[in-house]
Amino acid sequence: MSTKTANDLRRNDKPGEGRKMEPVFEVVDFDTLSPAEEAFGDAFDSMLIGQPEARRIALEIRARHRNPTRNKEVPLGVYYFIGKSRRGKSRFAQVLAKLFHGSEKALIRVTSEDYYDESQMNDLRGAPPKYVGYREPVDWKKLKKETLAQVDGYSKVSDWNRQRVRLDSGEEIDIVVIEEFAKSGRDFYKFWMEVFDKGGKTLANGEYADFSNTVFIITDNLGMDKVEKEESGKTIGFRSGEKKVLTPAEVEAIVREEMKRFPPEFRNRIDEMCIFRELTADETMQIVHIQVEALKDRIMDQMKRGDDFELDVTQSACDFLLKESDEDVANLKRTLLRFVEAPLGRMLDKDNPEKVLGGDLVRVSWDGKSKTLTFQVARGAGEIDTNLEGLRRFLGDTDETQKGLAFQRRLSKVRGAVARSKQEDWTITLASDELAEVQSAGADLFHDLKEIYGFKVTSFSASFETPYVAVFIVRGSQEQVDLFSQMNPECTVKKMSRALVPVEPKKS
Repeated sequence: MSTKTANDLRRNDKPGEGRKMEPVFEVVDFDTLSPAEEAFGDAFDSMLIGQPEARRIALEIRARHRNPTRNKEVPLGVYYFIGKSRRGKSRFAQVLAKLFHGSEKALIRVTSEDYYDESQMNDLRGAPPKYVGYREPVDWKKLKKETLAQVDGYSKVSDWNRQRVRLDSGEEIDIVVIEEFAKSGRDFYKFWMEVFDKGGKTLANGEYADFSNTVFIITDNLGMDKVEKEESGKTIGFRSGEKKVLTPAEVEAIVREEMKRFPPEFRNRIDEMCIFRELTADETMQIVHIQVEALKDRIMDQMKRGDDFELDVTQSACDFLLKESDEDVANLKRTLLRFVEAPLGRMLDKDNPEKVLGGDLVRVSWDGKSKTLTFQVARGAGEIDTNLEGLRRFLGDTDETQKGLAFQRRLSKVRGAVARSKQEDWTITLASDELAEVQSAGADLFHDLKEIYGFKVTSFSASFETPYVAVFIVRGSQEQVDLFSQMNPECTVKKMSRALVPVEPKKS
């Protein structure tokens, strides 16, 4: 927001009042966003693609939330989002939750068709006295934090539950998404009409649910069946078989006609209706990239420490995913599951002898003509993070010797378990046709065995005649050996029999 001075001083020269100067006013420019608003909008754009009207509404919600003069006898906002499936209507609520509370799960989700029958309404308004599920009224402000963190089974939309999902966020804003609103029953409709009108609702146990700090996101596909028929050319408006993409104005006309099924008192309680538009191929590609990044995040978040790996989905593979989904976001999730997630599941199967291991790099690509993707594995070539797990970088170490982010996690896990693991003696042999190579590689290997893998090196010998070999006798666990063998396939590792283990001299 910026201002500019209006230099129009005027005098009040009425008789008997003397000369009076009028204040200097500044004209406020609302077309320019503040830096904080710009940052909010940019973050929104990175998570919800191709919906400028939704972005404007998100900024409006932010401004309402921060306005101390707003009317608190009504909800913070009631917005009706309409569009085809997988266009981002429910995603909008998740993005708001992420921006305000730091988690996409910091919201209450209500599925309208679950409340078609009156008997199902107790899940919202709570059970009355003497009914199963009844509880005495509580003041959530007096609950201990550990109690408030538990799910309130009385009402899905109680103050307790709405506080629980955003616990510790610091922002006093609740987000409730009501999905497929037109599929609900009469009692469901009446419940929300009162909430939207008065900003609150007395539950069946007498407890008052305060919705004055709540933004409601109502989603629906109202009229979208007519839009799809029009666009498919199956109506009298087009010649048989002629397809057309309706303009936003044409879609809005259909939706507004369908909205007339609701009485005026409901329509008047909606702050704004927003129709989610079709996405371009470029915008759908951006969503492909977002979905791929989400998969990468799940690899790091859900896999056991030390088992995680790096996934590289090339642009060619993204082109394939876009093509196979027919450039339709609704098909994208299924396409990603079929062509990327399912093959990864087979590659990670514990019974697969060639399974992907911690620290590996998996690259997914497309040759531009095949009907499937190509998966390649580079053992131990995952991304590097030298500060992870507190591992020291020893003198002479490089990114290559450290081997990568996920490898470091696996390495740290193995080294941390050394004291609890069974220790055995092993020979590790490095052979080469070149003496210089054995000498150079042998010195590096000594360093790696001791400083990186954590072996105790008890003996070393070398042959300076062909065949040139360097032999180390080390003491360590099976886990250390497995990791070393995977990362150093050029070396031969064998377990020593007890008769061949060198005896260390006793200390005097």
